[in-house]
Formats: sequence, C-alpha cells, structure tokens
Amino acid sequence: MNGSRKPLTKRAFLAAVGASCLAGCLGSAEPSGNETDENTTDGNTTIPDPEPDVEPEPEPEEPTLFLDGDPREEFWDRGESWQDCESVDGWELLAGSLEASTKHVYRGSRSAHLTGAGDGRSAVRIPLDGFDLTETSFSLAMYIDTPGRHYSPSFDVNAPECGRTLHFRTRHKIDEPGWIRYDLGISHTSRLESTEEAYMTVSWAGSDVDWYLDDVRAVPVTGEPRLFVQFDDSLRTTYDTAFPIMRQYDVPATVYTITGRIGNGGSLTLDQMEEMQEAGWEFASHTHTHRRTGELPLDEQRAELETSKRWLLDHGFGEAASMLAYPFGSFTTDTMDIAADYYDFATHGQRGAMNRTISSPLSVNRHPGDDPERSMALIDILLDERLPTDTLVLYYHDVIENHETYIDPEGFAETMAYIDARDVPCLLTSELRDQQFD
Repeated sequence: MNGSRKPLTKRAFLAAVGASCLAGCLGSAEPSGNETDENTTDGNTTIPDPEPDVEPEPEPEEPTLFLDGDPREEFWDRGESWQDCESVDGWELLAGSLEASTKHVYRGSRSAHLTGAGDGRSAVRIPLDGFDLTETSFSLAMYIDTPGRHYSPSFDVNAPECGRTLHFRTRHKIDEPGWIRYDLGISHTSRLESTEEAYMTVSWAGSDVDWYLDDVRAVPVTGEPRLFVQFDDSLRTTYDTAFPIMRQYDVPATVYTITGRIGNGGSLTLDQMEEMQEAGWEFASHTHTHRRTGELPLDEQRAELETSKRWLLDHGFGEAASMLAYPFGSFTTDTMDIAADYYDFATHGQRGAMNRTISSPLSVNRHPGDDPERSMALIDILLDERLPTDTLVLYYHDVIENHETYIDPEGFAETMAYIDARDVPCLLTSELRDQQFD
C-alpha cells in the first residue's frame, strides 16, 4: 500500500501510456536506404513475428501524508449476513432484557438492545445453522451507551463440528458512545455444552450493561495460519532485549512508535530504528506524545495523528507509516474518522486469535503476549485445523526482569522458541494490511 489507497495516479497512468506509445512509434519507423531489413527473405525463410510491445510496470507511489477515502467503507459488508437484528424472534433470553430497538441503529431500521438484570448480567442465545463452524468466524457492530470503562462482552459458540465450545471476546474502552465494528477472535475453547445444537450465547456481566448489537456477519476462514508480532511504545528494551532474541529465530516485528520520544532516555534512537529496519522490521505510529487519544479535543487528536505520521515519513519509515495503534486503546468514532485521513489500518487491545479477513481496518484486534503460556495456547489454537482462525497478533510493551505486568526476557525467549519449534509463518503487520486491499 505504501500509504495510499489509489491504485494508480493519473500521472503514473499517463507516464505508462506515453512510454507505450513511444515504444510503438520507435518500433514502426521505416529503415533508411543504408540499413538492411532483417525480415527480408529469399522465399525460404520464415519471417518472425515482431516482438510485442511490453508496457512498463507503473512505479509504486511514494507514501503520502493524507489518504483518499475511508478504508472502513470497503470492508463493512464482508461475509454473509447472519443476524440483521431487524427482529429478535427466535433469540432465547437468558438474563436481563432484550428488544428490537430503533434508538441506535447501525444498518437497516432496528438493532438488538440488551440491558442487565438485577445482578447486572445480560445474556441471550441465538440458534446458529447453515455454516461450517470449522471455517466460520464472526464480525458485528456494537454500541455501548455507557462510556468511561473497559468492557468485555462474550460471544460463545457451541460448535459440534469443532468438537468444542469456542469462546470469542472483545475488549474495548468506550470513551464516547458510538457504533464500532469488531472482528471476533477466539480467546480459548472448552468442552461442548451440547453435541447436537449449534448456537451463539451473547453475554456481558456488569452493573451498567446497556448495549446494542447489529449486523452480525459470518465470515469464512480459509487461509493458512500466520502470526504477527508487534511492540508498542518504541522502548529501548525492544532493541536491547527483544531484537537479538527475534533475530536468532528470524522473526520480524512491527514497532508502534511514539515519535516525540525517539532519542530520549528509555526510548529507541534513530540509529537503532534504522538498524532494525535494515534487519526487516518496520515502524508504525503510536501517536506523537502517547496521550489517551479518545479523551482529547478533536483538534489535538488530529495533531497527534498527523504529527506522528509526518515524522515517520520524514525519517524514512514510510512502508508502515499509515498504520496506527491507539495509545491505551483509547479511541472513539470521531477518532476513527480523523484517523481515516492518514491511516488505513489501526489497532487496539482486543483479545484472541482472529481471522485475517478484516471487516473494520480501523479497529483491528490483537492479543497481549505478556503471559507466555497464554501465548503458546493461542498458537496451538491457531494451528488447530478444526478451529476457525488463521491469524494471531501478539503485541508487547516492555521486555524486562521482575515486572508484575510485562514479560521477562526468559518468558519472551520461550515464546519465540515455541513459535520457531511450531514452524509458524511470521510476517510484518503491513503484509496483513496489504492483503486486505488486494
């Protein structure tokens, strides 16, 4: 992609056409009287066909600061509509309340509105027929009416074809209400609830449950498994500790860069970034000053997103400059609208292995890798041919000894060794992004 969604600019098109016409004119020139016509024969020689004109490949476009269009619009309709939520007939209410509502609608005229019971729990069960659940994942739109906290709704699929119940999760901090589309990722599996029936149980426990679902889609999963490794915050330990371990196993990574901190104590230097890029790594945006983007005034949000990308372009990191990770997972629908002017791929901190067919490229999920056992379990899920997932994104912050939150060097090395032992193909995040636009 190189930072632009336009397949071919007018200038590049005219250059290609001009080169083709020039080649044709040169090839049709009459020979002078002093030249020998190589195609002249004595009647016994076959005249060869002229070489066909070959149009030159257009040169790739240079990365640009501003992009055209909104990348979300191209992908919202991926997959097959499973629940349009115009009616909730056939949905079994397990806890709380359920209604078809016109108050907040993502598509059509109604959505499914769920609220909590006295214990703060809401849950419904939806029959699930007509899909091969070994090759089907899901996406949906969700609107939560009570901002200010992290929320973790559950989408549990009883899948007899897989021999398990599949547990899908989302996790998002809602800074302002608004519709956001999610591609569900498998966080873990468990024993089947029923060996006969397929259904999805949708639930959420919390005292402030008030949410809307719409446009639930079944999306085919047909790709070979692959893994992506990311680092947030452009910390010095990424170079000092993680980089040597990953070079040992030939695993590349994408670093989401706080551009205003480069060269400061504890952060990467420009020389280190250039060395890592030469070794096959790439650098994307984590904004300029690493503030909670969704909580900022809109003009400050724009300044954060624009300044960071401009820095990456100016310093030779254009390949991944149009990718973004929201600091602290903080963003709103307004944030995404601003991001669409500069970025075609943005991620936050959801959970689980996922499907590479992405329905909302400005709210892409990934999984924290700080628990090695959890990461290795997700790798096993990724490689299990019976389960509907083909993509796993593990992201890290610090790789440091004796920290209660972040992974230590031993655990990180153990995870990389497991990736190598399981022979999981590892790619750069820009390759996942570019695949969406092929």
